[in-house]
Amino acid sequence: MKKKINISHSIREQIYNSLKEQIVANEYEPHQFIQIDHLAELFGVSATPVREALVRLESDGLVALIPNRGAQITGFTDKDIENIWEMRRLLEPAAARMSLERITDKEIENLENKIESLQSKPFDHELYTETDKLLHELFYIHLENDLLIDAIKKVHDMSERLRYFAEGSSQNTHDQIIRDVISEHIGILSKLKERNCEELMATLTSHLENGEKRALNARAESAKEQIG
Repeated sequence: MKKKINISHSIREQIYNSLKEQIVANEYEPHQFIQIDHLAELFGVSATPVREALVRLESDGLVALIPNRGAQITGFTDKDIENIWEMRRLLEPAAARMSLERITDKEIENLENKIESLQSKPFDHELYTETDKLLHELFYIHLENDLLIDAIKKVHDMSERLRYFAEGSSQNTHDQIIRDVISEHIGILSKLKERNCEELMATLTSHLENGEKRALNARAESAKEQIG
């Protein structure tokens, strides 16, 4: 079935965003090959915008271009997980400290209302991903350093794929992880409301450490299943 392309936007941009969303959501298996001609047919376009989109995805670390074959979805190792979350622990608490007094009460209130709504329906995936995105965005959207913003966004995008991998490892694990993440988000928001910088940074760092553990545990469980 062909993908619908909105002619009011860049075709390359739409293809890039669509493929990135699918890769991050783990709709493609790690190391899976995807052919440019197949994607061009799927999107109903020539090979050129597909190839350009794949070049961007390669710079994001999501695919590796294979000459004359197309692209291969990148895999990830324990070291990749550790490196990504090490970067998040370095960048995000620092950004939170810099942004603390710039975040408005209204922004906090709006996010608090969404998270309270999520508590009553924790498996609303759309609301869950929205609140997660909004919470972490709060710590960099007010910054004026574009290089820092770009670095945080790139690392966060890389970790998103691994987070979804952890959350989808099994239904029981998924349910518990969702509950844990919501609880951690509530804790972060509480420290944010108090404008307590040190406790906010500590709570955010703990949340990131837990995220790393969840990703590592999910990868270990996946490896056991493959061996079994």
